[in-house]
Amino acid sequence: MKILLLVPGFNFGGAENHVRDLANSMDDAGNDVFVISKPGLQKNRLNSSVRFVSLKMKDIFLPFHLIYICFFIKRNRIDIIHAHKRLAIFLGCVAGKLMRIPVVVTVHGNPHYDLRTRISGKWADRVIFVSKRHLDGNGIYKRLGNKSAFIQNGVKWFENDSERDLNSMTYISRIDSRHAEVIIMLVKEVLPRVLRDFPAIKFNVIGDGKSLENIRKEADALNISNNMEICVVHGYVPEVEPMIRRSGLVLGVGRAAIYSLALGIPVISINQQHMGGFVSEENYMFYQENNFVAKNFKGPDTDLLAGMLREYLADTGRFQKEAAILQNYVRTDFSLETMTIRILEIYDSLIRASGGKN
Repeated sequence: MKILLLVPGFNFGGAENHVRDLANSMDDAGNDVFVISKPGLQKNRLNSSVRFVSLKMKDIFLPFHLIYICFFIKRNRIDIIHAHKRLAIFLGCVAGKLMRIPVVVTVHGNPHYDLRTRISGKWADRVIFVSKRHLDGNGIYKRLGNKSAFIQNGVKWFENDSERDLNSMTYISRIDSRHAEVIIMLVKEVLPRVLRDFPAIKFNVIGDGKSLENIRKEADALNISNNMEICVVHGYVPEVEPMIRRSGLVLGVGRAAIYSLALGIPVISINQQHMGGFVSEENYMFYQENNFVAKNFKGPDTDLLAGMLREYLADTGRFQKEAAILQNYVRTDFSLETMTIRILEIYDSLIRASGGKN
């Protein structure tokens, strides 16, 4: 089938990484895959046979974007649209309605934002949620009824045979102003406390965004004051896998947490809104259903986080053993191949129902 994936931007981020993996996996399965997005660093990681089309999506140019996408659909005889994130979801739903082809959308963040317009929820033929935390008690979800599906992000996995530095901690996220607040808190307030007892720690920051330079300044100040390189701000890294493999502990949520656990790396669930604790066998089901976000937990706390890092560094072996147990769970629950098959089955059923070809 001919599949059109829409996403506003194509740099670092959970949705963007997901679209890249989905495009490649569906291409590997023998489908014709097109991606329309603003050019970004993910473009170079697409299979050579996936066709990327540049479009800088902005609200002010919506009518022009819509005309372009409709002509593109007609010219390339697209069978189905799969849209990700608010603006692309709106454009995809309207274009699908006009061109009479099915539209699937994936909600990666807050449903009230991604499906902000009534059109998005009404005209989408299927809405995929990656986290159950957005399903329970959510008015939008109830309104969608049987159009909803729960399919989490999938990841590829390999055996982790890399030499690891158990004193190395890695924070992975999009570096916008809100995430930057958490990272700067770590650098300025948390790490200095931990360093008193564990001077050999290393802290890596991976991600890209407008607030990256603010983090670099704080990292440089910490390194200079201690006369050693403690915090390394890597920015965008095309291949994060090698760095995760060498880490002792990862701080993050969503895709970053999933990928780390699949490689047997312990994880603390933390973002700008919620701070949980270590993902363990005991709480795995809670985190698994909530995309590894600490739903209903309060925001980051300096004292609690410093305590957790000290707890990890005081007994790294215990946490590595726990992560090894979780590794098997994650590899089963978040298989990229399984996720791709489930989504392709949705595409196929919608195309058949619409009378289209597959």
